[in-house]
Amino acid sequence: MFRIRDPLHGTIALTGTEERLLDCCQMQRLRGIRQLATGYLVYPGANHTRFEHSIGTLFLADRMCREMGMTEERISKVRAAALLHDIGHVAFSHESEAVLKARLGTHEEVGKRLALHGEVADALSSEFSPREIADVCDTTIGSVITSDIGADRMDYLLRDSHYTGVAYGVIDTQRICTSVSLGRKGLLIRERGLEAAESLLVARITMFSTVYLHKTVRIASRMLQQAIMLALEDGTLCEEDFLSFGDSQALDALGASPRAHEYAARIKKRHLFKKAYSVPMSKMRMPARKAEEELTDACGCPVLVDIPNLSAKAHILLEKKDGKILPLARESELVSALVSMQSRRLEALVMCDERHVKKVARAAKRLFG
Repeated sequence: MFRIRDPLHGTIALTGTEERLLDCCQMQRLRGIRQLATGYLVYPGANHTRFEHSIGTLFLADRMCREMGMTEERISKVRAAALLHDIGHVAFSHESEAVLKARLGTHEEVGKRLALHGEVADALSSEFSPREIADVCDTTIGSVITSDIGADRMDYLLRDSHYTGVAYGVIDTQRICTSVSLGRKGLLIRERGLEAAESLLVARITMFSTVYLHKTVRIASRMLQQAIMLALEDGTLCEEDFLSFGDSQALDALGASPRAHEYAARIKKRHLFKKAYSVPMSKMRMPARKAEEELTDACGCPVLVDIPNLSAKAHILLEKKDGKILPLARESELVSALVSMQSRRLEALVMCDERHVKKVARAAKRLFG
């Protein structure tokens, strides 16, 4: 039995198979991929990685499975799937995935391929069928990991809150783990866990507005995406390169691109674009790329537009005492009000170099009316 000391969950014990999975190069690569991508540019402590998040997800998934009385065989399969659930992430995670998934697929699809072939498949084969583990997250039992009240969500909210120093990600994991059950549609929260589920969603919504959709984080992320697109266009990099890179390697490689090097240098030095204008999503009438082209032509300088592609909406099912199963948002006025509020606050951001903010703001105001 192999033991790891985690700052959130304490000592976590791993089996021999799980230790071999951790030692696979695809898992070790996750040590170089920050959980919050460019978030460290705003929150200096946000250097935690998808490696430790994967171990924390295993711990919480195990806890829920045991509370639900699953057999050791099923628990071991869920643990393996939880440990591997982020193995398909490219460097800079979701920010890069937005650009690369058309060619590579989503991180879930990449993760499945990695689990079925090579070193990971060999490590799994000592105890499991690799196909069975690769498919766990597509099954009802996999909702222990993937549900909006599952192990993945709980761990990343707790971990992101801890390392950013933002105090909104407080979740009663013990109450949630002891209040869940598995239904035909996946993970359910029993009525006795209603308040704990509400606290999770409150934490998620406030973390979105404070951390994940922070203005400067969004600006850095959009500049990174632009750098990746330019490096792919000039042939310096190909999409598959990001499957072997960590964040630092990716940024160095982008710095070697004739077209992307300026954006990479700006990110390294934290010499970021500034917000010039914001547009409520209800008034965003054109695709972001078209708006960028029109504003760049009108202003004679590079202009980028970011559309928020993250949502705090969550699909959580509540199991009532009488056996009825209802959406939590329908039973909780608090959750419904918070989700509605966040939707109204979503804005597209127009950004440019600090020297051009005023003229870009005027052009954006004309364009968006």
